[in-house]
Amino acid sequence: MLNVIVPLDFSEVSFNAAHYAYNMYKNRNDVTLILYHFYSADEDVETERNYLESLKTEFSNSATTIETLLESGDDFIESLSSFAHVKTAYMIVMGLVGKTGLALRFSGSNTLKMAEKNICPVLIVPEHAGFSGISNIVITSEMKYVEESPALLAVKRVLADFKPCLHILNVDSNHYIALTTAFKEERDKMESLLAEFKPEFYFMRLYDFHEAVNLFAADKKIDMIIIAPKYHSFFERLFKTQHTKTLIYQSKVPVLAIQD
Repeated sequence: MLNVIVPLDFSEVSFNAAHYAYNMYKNRNDVTLILYHFYSADEDVETERNYLESLKTEFSNSATTIETLLESGDDFIESLSSFAHVKTAYMIVMGLVGKTGLALRFSGSNTLKMAEKNICPVLIVPEHAGFSGISNIVITSEMKYVEESPALLAVKRVLADFKPCLHILNVDSNHYIALTTAFKEERDKMESLLAEFKPEFYFMRLYDFHEAVNLFAADKKIDMIIIAPKYHSFFERLFKTQHTKTLIYQSKVPVLAIQD
């Protein structure tokens, strides 16, 4: 069974992420959807248990197994990370609110901290995103150091789940008339490694990475953006400065963060 964990703090953002995850996997009998709530000492645990059970009942009319867990501890991120490790989680699906929602457990900082953990892929669902299928996926890539890796295997599992049209996007302000020989060699490696998914390659000469990805996502009707360190060193800087968080905060489609 594949364990997909959905943390809930009972905000609209977390309920939206839960419905997104449910609709992604509701026809899969090999998936267990785990509704997870981390509570503090001053919370009404029975009320929250009822919330989880109510959502479990709502989701029960599906092929997917639904489980719930309430857990307490010293730190939300550490508790969730430990639980995901114990369950060998396939994916964590979390909501994301902007900078005005810092009081919520699903503040941007907590969601991005979870994405940094080297536990499992984390799907970050924008506040108003609704699931309508995964027909188009884009991987952002610098086309450097392309090789078989745990991150690539995780990407392949997700692609095999949805069998989308696969787009691989390189954004580089240095692209002029032709690609370099070294660049072409890395592109060819990636094409070979992902051959079963018939990837299409795109090259955009723009200076603003975030703008390029958003434009591409809108033009190609992208349903999911995948960022992994083996594909884009931008990911390694993603959580280091406020500026580089812009991609996730501005994205209107879910972003799947995959560590190696």
